[in-house]
Amino acid sequence: MAEIRNHLEDDEDQELERAKQMWRNYGKPILGGVIIAVIAVLGWQWWQNHQAERQQAASLRYSQLVTLVSGQSLDEGARSNALELASQLESEFGGSLYADLAGLIEARVLVEGDSLDRAAQALNNLMDRTERGYVQSLARLDLARIQLARSNPEQALATLDQHDFSGALGARALDVRGDILKALDRPADARKAWQQALQTAQENDQPAFGIQLKLDDLAPAEAS
Repeated sequence: MAEIRNHLEDDEDQELERAKQMWRNYGKPILGGVIIAVIAVLGWQWWQNHQAERQQAASLRYSQLVTLVSGQSLDEGARSNALELASQLESEFGGSLYADLAGLIEARVLVEGDSLDRAAQALNNLMDRTERGYVQSLARLDLARIQLARSNPEQALATLDQHDFSGALGARALDVRGDILKALDRPADARKAWQQALQTAQENDQPAFGIQLKLDDLAPAEAS
């Protein structure tokens, strides 16, 4: 019995020694891996919470901007506040949709304040940084309108020609094209563009405010 007990004790000692050796060989790396995994999970949760907080902050700031510019007209103080909010959105939340939309609002506020050069620059900056095709299209349309307002219809037409406006903005782009062509003293081409704008709007079940009036105001002699 003593021999058996001694043998069992020897086996237990050997098992214990093997366990210790395994811990020395694998325990610390395993523990390190567990710690790294826990840190990774906590880091991912922090990142998600951080992103959610940023999204909420951007949404709140953008809502403030929209509320501010929703009035009939802006006085100088309101325009200044709107431009400050837009600038904050663009600098603090760059790359977000809120920042892109703030860039569009910034340009329109500048237009209302008769700062056409600054508005054009704001739109060019937006087109350079955004990767959203729809925002690109909106910015380019607004830029073409500004160029037309600055009595530069050739540049406005080139701005439109550099972009494909098929889809939701097709009718609006054709409408602006008609305005530009009329300014270029090309009434027949203007009529064609406005007619296409009406047709495109009808096909896409979109409103076509003012386009028929432009066609009606275009004298038959001009359109020939």
